[in-house]
Parts: sequence; structure tokens; C-alpha cells
Amino acid sequence: MAIIKSVKNSHSQVKQIINYVTKKEKTIGKKLCSAFNCNIDTAIQEMQTTKELYNKTKGRTYKHFVQSFPPTEKITPEQAHQLAKEYVKHCPLFSDFEVVYATHMDREHIHTHFVINSVSFIDGHKFQMSKKDLEDMKILNNKLCMKHGFSICEIGKKSNNLNLVSYDTNKYQFLKKAKKGKVKSYVHETAIAVYDSMQASTSKEEFIMNMEKKGFSVNWQDNHKYIVFINADGKKVRDSNLQKTYNLQIGKDDLLALFKDNSLQKKHTARHRKR
Repeated sequence: MAIIKSVKNSHSQVKQIINYVTKKEKTIGKKLCSAFNCNIDTAIQEMQTTKELYNKTKGRTYKHFVQSFPPTEKITPEQAHQLAKEYVKHCPLFSDFEVVYATHMDREHIHTHFVINSVSFIDGHKFQMSKKDLEDMKILNNKLCMKHGFSICEIGKKSNNLNLVSYDTNKYQFLKKAKKGKVKSYVHETAIAVYDSMQASTSKEEFIMNMEKKGFSVNWQDNHKYIVFINADGKKVRDSNLQKTYNLQIGKDDLLALFKDNSLQKKHTARHRKR
């Protein structure tokens, strides 16, 4: 399963990171080095020229991502590099930026480095990304792996790692204790049930059934704006509440899109096991 990781923003020179990722001993004599929106042989100069053109030579100089495969993945360096080429081409975040990518085979696992200039060559805007953007990058990664018959990993985290983001101090402190098991919270219990159920479901109907198995009923009506989750004691929690509190993407459209991805992943896994 290929994994996409955001490594870091950096204030060091682009020259340093590009010289590192394109080393001959790591990339079969630089055969596995390519560029997007620039030339691999002149990428350093082109990126610097873009910064100078828009007078943005200070601050962050590049963004760095890594796409890595486990040692057990049956993939060649050339296949990994081709996958990286497709990834760069189809990733919306990269479209306005100069990118250098290089596939390394100097460790037990094959991996590709992506170095993105911090300044757009189109209009000079700085590279920015959100958590949602990173999630979309992971989804694209899975889709391309599925297309080429490679294994994929589930998007997201386990329920005990739910990301608490409440801006209400008292609420935050209470739910923080609930995460540690120090107090009981029906909101937190609902969040765990929803998260586990959404990861295991391939349809709206299956999701509702999985929630019922955990002791929750789900009021999901097409003519209502919100989904409402109800525990065994009749206490209710809206999807919007959980979304704000835990940064969960659980609106109707979000869940339906997730169920579709889960269904595709399930089919892919079944085919993979038959081989």
C-alpha cells in the first residue's frame, strides 16, 4: 500500500533538497528523476527565477512530500516512478507549481520524493494546503494504486485517535477527559460509534445498520439538512456538532463519497485475494 506523507516546509535553499533527492546512487543514475512544469536539468534555476520574478525569495522555499511503498509490495522502481508521474499530473495542488520528483531504491522500501516550489509560476501565490487537501491527496493515491493493481490502505485514523478541535474551553477539557476514559460523555461515545461505523460501511443502509449494532439510531432523511444520532438513552447529537468538535467530515455528501470509496476498496481487496 502506497502512503503519502507531508514531510515539511523548509526555509533552506531549494538547491539542497533537489540535489539530495536526485542523487545518482539513489535513483539509478538519475534515470528515476523527473519534473513537472519545469525541466529536470534546470529546475533549480527555474524555481529560483519564479521566486525572484514575484519578489518572494524569503520564507518557505519548498514543500516536500513522500510516496512510499512497503517492502512487501510487488512493484519495480520504474513502476513506482510512473505512478508518481501520474500522481503529479492529476494532483490539483501541484497544477500551478514547478515540481521535481525522484524515486529512490536505496532502502528496503521503494519511495518517491516530491519537491514543490513554494511560489506559483502562474501568478506568484504561495503554496498552501489544508487537512482536507491532504486527505484528498491520499484518496487520489489510493485511486491510482487501484488502477494499477497495487494494494491500498484505509483513509483516516482509528477511533481512539479522534482529533479533538473544540474551541469551547470547558467543552474541550471535558471531552479531553472523556478521551482518556476519566469521564463518560455521550457525545464522545457517539463520535467513536460514528467513526468506526463509517470506516466499515459501503452504503447508507449499511452505515445505519452498523450504528444500530452499537446501540445508536440514525435519523437520516433526504429533506432534512442534518443527520441526527440518538443513543440508547434518547440523547441526540447532530452531525454538524461532531464535525466541529472532532473535525470529522460526516455531512451527507461526505459520507456517501466515503461509502463509495470503501466499496471500491472492498472490491479491489477481494480481487487481490483471488490472485
